[in-house]
Amino acid sequence: DNAKRRRAMSEIHLGRSWDMTRGLRPALLVRKMSDHIAKNLRVEEVARTKFLKLETITWTDGKRERLWNSAARTTRSAGNDVDAVAILSRLKSEINPPSTLVVVQYRPPVGGKTVELPAGLIDPGETAEEAAVRELREETGYVGVAKASSPVTCLSPGLTSEAIKTIIVDVDLNDPRNANPKQELDEGENIEVRRIPLADLLPELDKLAADGFVIFNGLYTLALGMSMRHE
Repeated sequence: DNAKRRRAMSEIHLGRSWDMTRGLRPALLVRKMSDHIAKNLRVEEVARTKFLKLETITWTDGKRERLWNSAARTTRSAGNDVDAVAILSRLKSEINPPSTLVVVQYRPPVGGKTVELPAGLIDPGETAEEAAVRELREETGYVGVAKASSPVTCLSPGLTSEAIKTIIVDVDLNDPRNANPKQELDEGENIEVRRIPLADLLPELDKLAADGFVIFNGLYTLALGMSMRHE
């Protein structure tokens, strides 16, 4: 009836929608973008180093052309839709609670030590899962099995086109190969490995942040999400 329709329209404006079969229910209202189609028109390379390049992108919002400066990796293999992988490890044993591995290293762009998930570039001919298993072994010494993969995700889309996948890798601590893990670091790499119980991830990261370490956003977001399960 008209009264119900008016009430439904009023609720929609308040951020709720009306389902005629289920009644009033919460809804996620997304502000509609312009009907015009935004798209990139052309890309000009401005500068290049071994691993990175600076590009100026000419794009349109459907009304007029605009410019955007962006960084891109030069290392993505042909036919690959991502540049790198991040590894979320799950360490399991019969006697210890599940834990994960994080790596600490100095990062010149932030001028300090960061706490991150193990990560690395995908080599030519590798799948994301193969790269994850290799990188975990090289950076931490642990041997694992890739169990799941995220879709393609971005890290800082206002700055770079870099795309990654997060791979879940299970590590069996009862495997003899993991009894005495040894890193296989490249020249110039200096990576400290820390093992943190998953249940303690958020407070441990907070302690590290208080000590002056810079926490990788994806890792901290994971810890926040895990803590919200109990709220």
